[in-house]
Amino acid sequence: MPTARPGQAQPSRLTATDKETDPAMSRAPQADPEIDSLTAEITVDCYDEHEVLTAFENAFYDARLPCPGTVIGEDVEVLSVSTSNNRRELIATCQRAGRRHEIALLDIDIHADPPTSRLLAAYRHWVGD
Repeated sequence: MPTARPGQAQPSRLTATDKETDPAMSRAPQADPEIDSLTAEITVDCYDEHEVLTAFENAFYDARLPCPGTVIGEDVEVLSVSTSNNRRELIATCQRAGRRHEIALLDIDIHADPPTSRLLAAYRHWVGD
């Protein structure tokens, strides 16, 4: 392989086949069929973003809440999830030291049971997070 001149980029030694078969080389997130299926199940009858958020809000009614979480390094208890305050995202009502706070769901590191964790993963997938 010829060497590059000073100031030129070194030619890549990876072939197209190497890039296609090595998952670490792909910039696209790896698909998770279970999460894709859950997202599709939740959003099947939705026609716009508002309906999707409402569908995810309804799905979180079945989540095992309250559950523990962390926000900027502080422990909180996640009490509920809703589409409050006309925001275009899901909001979690959290409690810490006897005070309630409304925090964007995606800003919380939730330590939930597996079904609730999958539901959160499906929401993150839909948002593109």
